[in-house]
Amino acid sequence: MKRFWQKEKGFTLIELLIVVAIIGIVAGIAIPRFLGARTVARVTRAFADMKAVADGLEMYFTAENVYPATLGALTTSSPAYMTSIPKDPFDGDDGPYRYYVNDADTPTMWLIVSNGPDGEEDVTIAADADWLGFTTVAGELGGPNGVNPTGDDTYYGVGAGDGAWSLAKSATDKGDIGRGGP
Repeated sequence: MKRFWQKEKGFTLIELLIVVAIIGIVAGIAIPRFLGARTVARVTRAFADMKAVADGLEMYFTAENVYPATLGALTTSSPAYMTSIPKDPFDGDDGPYRYYVNDADTPTMWLIVSNGPDGEEDVTIAADADWLGFTTVAGELGGPNGVNPTGDDTYYGVGAGDGAWSLAKSATDKGDIGRGGP
């Protein structure tokens, strides 16, 4: 009779199923938020890298009165303006940021571009003709919430509006991010 009133140690099947269901719900909420935080961190890192490169470009310009034709010149010139060129966190092959100048011989404007959160190369500048009409390319483009989260046309960096250097189709497009100068 004593054994009938004693409780067995351990969990019932229903208790275990409830715990597994709760863990599944928590994981379903937490994992997407974690992945979003990683994207925001990568965007922040990309903009910090671009700012460091921009500083190196401006120091080079101060000394040489032109921008370098390639980013490699920042590390190989004497004096070196950077110890190494940062890698694009959105490039699957861990490649460098893309770098464009308005003129291969005497560059006066530059553009640094990352693949952005979608990982695809959306922005390309083929020739000097792409820069005609621009007097400056200063500013940043993009972010974790899309290329133009403010809704302001001047946020695009080059020119104005959707016709600038971004090929984004809407303000929330996860396209390339970049920085231009001077």
